[in-house]
Amino acid sequence: MAERPSNDQRNTATFAALTMVLLVVFGLVGLVAFVIPDVLLFVLVPVGLGILMVLHYLFWGRWLAATLREQEDADETFTTPTSESDHSE
Repeated sequence: MAERPSNDQRNTATFAALTMVLLVVFGLVGLVAFVIPDVLLFVLVPVGLGILMVLHYLFWGRWLAATLREQEDADETFTTPTSESDHSE
């Protein structure tokens, strides 16, 4: 039985396939835009909104996740019970 490809190989193949699909889609939209110039507006608006969503996630969402993780760690260290041997000295 053939070995399963490693995660790096699978990720590389997935990235390559996604890149090719995006190139084909952009090419087709470009060809349609030559025939019907107003189509470009209908494509750019959703793409712009998608880019805003991605930027929102990258900047605000990751910051919030890191802040919550730090707060959770701080709460765990604050509520960790100490033994009496620590206080005897």
